[in-house]
Order: sequence, then structure tokens, then C-alpha cells
Amino acid sequence: MTPPGLFRRWRLAAALAAAATATAASVLHGIGVGRGGPAAGAADSALSVEVGRRYGGMKRLLFPGQPDMSVAEWLDRPKDRPAVLVDVREPHEQRVSMLPGAITKQDFERNSARYRSWVVVPYCTIGLRSGIYTRELRVQGFEVRNLAGSALAWAHAGLLFETEGKATRRVHVFNADWNLLPRGYEPVISKALPTTP
Repeated sequence: MTPPGLFRRWRLAAALAAAATATAASVLHGIGVGRGGPAAGAADSALSVEVGRRYGGMKRLLFPGQPDMSVAEWLDRPKDRPAVLVDVREPHEQRVSMLPGAITKQDFERNSARYRSWVVVPYCTIGLRSGIYTRELRVQGFEVRNLAGSALAWAHAGLLFETEGKATRRVHVFNADWNLLPRGYEPVISKALPTTP
């Protein structure tokens, strides 16, 4: 049974993390990281460059020095070392699709002891939320690398996503400002359903 004080501290930490993410997104948007990208109908190569530009700006501003891993590095990683992709997005985003083989942040945290000796690779839409989570996990002693460019970089590598065990090209893109998907992928923008008390 969890002591009440620990539960209160966990809820406070979760609230602070959510506020930090919202503030970070607001700051980034205000300085142009989340806007001013390629015009509608831009070439896939321009969209890919924009993914890299935005991710690089966020990393320099919010989580400098945190290690990351490109999609190519994930695909070429040594197979003798266990590694896990952790989707840190909200459940309504995960229901649209996830990277193949990924687990949710909730599943990771329920079974975190299992992954102590693994390479943990969080991801989100572009790498903001997962970059912040990377920093948190490093403090806890995990070997962790943020997936640079996250789901958007995955799409630009031409890779498929999964939903309910089936391959898909549908991807939740957080909001319209972050729809930097290449041609052939279907952007989905939805909001979380309200929770009942």
C-alpha cells in the first residue's frame, strides 16, 4: 500500500511536470519554434528539415546535454543490448497509433524495475515531452536516450506505425502547428476526452 504522503508528492510532481510542458510549449511557440515553418504543400525534404530545426531548438532551450538517438541509430542499435521505446504521449494520442513494439509511459512506470539495465528511449510527437522525461529518468539512474524528432522523424524515415496490432500511417500530430508529416501519412488531431470525477 502506498503511503498517503508519497501519493500526494507523486500527484504534485505530475502536476508540476504537466505545467512545465505547457509552459515550455508556450515559450517555444512564442519564439517561433512551433510556427513559421514550411508553407502548406511544402516538399517532404523541407518538412524533414523543419522537424530537425524545431527539435534542435527545443533541445538547446529546454534539455541541453540530454542524450538522444536518431531513428537510424534506433534501427541500427546493437541487438545484444535490450532496449525499449516508451510513448510519453497522452492516451488519446496513443489510441491513434504508436511506434511498433513501444510501450506506454504508464506501462513503463508500473514495471520500471524490469528496465533498469535496458536502454530506455522515450518519444512523443517531436521530442519535447520525451526530452523532459529523458531528463527525469536520467536523474533516477536509467540509461536513457530521447528519440530525436520522435514520431515525426519516424514518419520521415518512411516507417509504419501500429494501432491494435495493425500497420497504419495515421499519426496524432498534437495540433495543426505540428503537422510536419510527409506525404502518405494521415495527420490526426484530437483532444482528450473529459474525465469524470
